[in-house]
Amino acid sequence: MTDVFDRAVDVFMVAVGLGCVGLGCWAVLRPRRPPEPIQGPVWVVRAWGLGFVPLGISITVETVTLMADGEPARVADMTRWVAGPLVVGSILAAFVARRRERRRDRAAHERRPQ
Repeated sequence: MTDVFDRAVDVFMVAVGLGCVGLGCWAVLRPRRPPEPIQGPVWVVRAWGLGFVPLGISITVETVTLMADGEPARVADMTRWVAGPLVVGSILAAFVARRRERRRDRAAHERRPQ
């Protein structure tokens, strides 16, 4: 029973990895219509996408390697060290950009004569 559960989790992780690659490609190729989780300037959306593509690839490769009873490579770990800061940095930049936009809108609304 445990083996079936482990394989189900492995298949789920492969799907998650491929989903990350898909979202990353979508963000890189169509930065003006990004996925819902990331909104902001074009460069932020592209950085998020460029981080998500290698992150998804490394998750998928590592999971498939473990499913085949192989040893996970250090390349996947190194890829995460590159992809992680790109994803986290772009999320923080998007948060700051949204906050600035809200402040700008609020200041413009307060200056408007009524």
